[in-house]
Amino acid sequence: MAQLILRDISVRTLRSMKHILLRSVFLFVLYVTPRAWGAAKDAVAPFTVTVVPSSSETNGSRIVIGGDKPKDFYVVLTNTSKKSEPVFEAWNSWGFRAVSFELTLPDGKKIAISKGAAIWTRNFPSIFQIPPGEHQVYALCLDKRWETHPKLDSDFEIQIKLKAIYQVEATPESTEHKVWTGRVESKSYDFTLEHLGAGE
Repeated sequence: MAQLILRDISVRTLRSMKHILLRSVFLFVLYVTPRAWGAAKDAVAPFTVTVVPSSSETNGSRIVIGGDKPKDFYVVLTNTSKKSEPVFEAWNSWGFRAVSFELTLPDGKKIAISKGAAIWTRNFPSIFQIPPGEHQVYALCLDKRWETHPKLDSDFEIQIKLKAIYQVEATPESTEHKVWTGRVESKSYDFTLEHLGAGE
């Protein structure tokens, strides 16, 4: 009889301990997960992105895309951290599409602009070191090698909002060279967009 009582007490004790353990694990996950997620969301990128237009006058700023000879404009990547940050150079496949754009038309329609496909006869993950407070300047010419999605009609001039995007995907090479990976967006700029047809 005594053995049965002791066995019953042991079973109830184990069940109670199991319940307490499961409850503790649940509370731990409930407490830690939102904070870990929040920390990941709040992680500050080491860069800011700005855009310098093709021309800037008292009546506004302008960029020109399309055609054979559009005007250059610039995307400036600034290292805001306290240490040197390596970035992939734009000539190789790791850095080739690091810079892209999103433009918004007056009707709210958004257009993505990115580099088209490329073929490399020579390709390796070379990097450019940006010291703290310094810059990597991308001189860009949005000619027919760039693609718009959806496609834009040719030969028009329109007021737009433009946002530059710097984005690098995680790869074994980014880990090896300690290249920051993620996405940074510029502010939204009010520009006049001049879109030229081929041969302009």
